[in-house]
Amino acid sequence: MNIISYSGGADSTAVLVYCRENNVPYEEVVYSEDWFPYPGNYMRKYFDYIEKEFNIKITWLKNDIKYWLEKNKGHHPRLPHPYCCRVKSEIIANYLKEKYNDLELTLIMGIRSAESWKRKNYEDRGDWYWNKRFGVNYRYWYPIFKFADAKTYCNIHGVKINPLYDIHGVRRLGCNVCYKCGELRWKPKDEQQSYLEAYL
Repeated sequence: MNIISYSGGADSTAVLVYCRENNVPYEEVVYSEDWFPYPGNYMRKYFDYIEKEFNIKITWLKNDIKYWLEKNKGHHPRLPHPYCCRVKSEIIANYLKEKYNDLELTLIMGIRSAESWKRKNYEDRGDWYWNKRFGVNYRYWYPIFKFADAKTYCNIHGVKINPLYDIHGVRRLGCNVCYKCGELRWKPKDEQQSYLEAYL
C-alpha cells in the first residue's frame, strides 16, 4: 500500500504529478503541519487547489508546539542539529502506525539528489535507516530522485507551484523561521536562536 508524504513544496507536488502520469496508485496523502507557518492562508489555499487538481483529500496532521519543545529542548533546531524535520517525520510515522498497524506500507517521498549533498546519499542509506529512527518497517520510494528540476516538471504538466516561493523569495518551503530557508540561514547561530525565541 502506497502513502504519499506531502509538504506543499515543488518536489512533493512533482510526486503527485508523477503518480498521476504513471498511474501509480496510493491510499492516502499525508501532511505534517509546519511548526511556524508563513503568515496568511496561502498554504491552505494551495492545498485546496491541489486537492481539486488531483481529486484527493490531504490528511493534515496538526503540529504540537509542546511536543516540539520537549523534543528540541527549546533550542533552535540548528543548535546542535536540525531536529524539527525529524519530529515532523515522527508525527507521520506515529499516525501511520496507529492507522495501518502492521500493514506493509511504501512511503512515497519527494526527495531529489540535486537538493543537497546529504540527499545524494538517501537511496544508498536503505529502508533500515529510517525504520530504525522511527520504529517502523516501511519501504521508501523516491520517484523523482534523479529529477534536475521539480518546478519545471510540474509546469510542463500544467500544475501550479506553491505561491509562497515567490511571495517570500525562498528556495525551499518549510517553517517561516527555518534556518534552511531565506535570509535566516546566513545568520549567526546566536541570532538564529534569538529570532526563534520570539515565536516560542
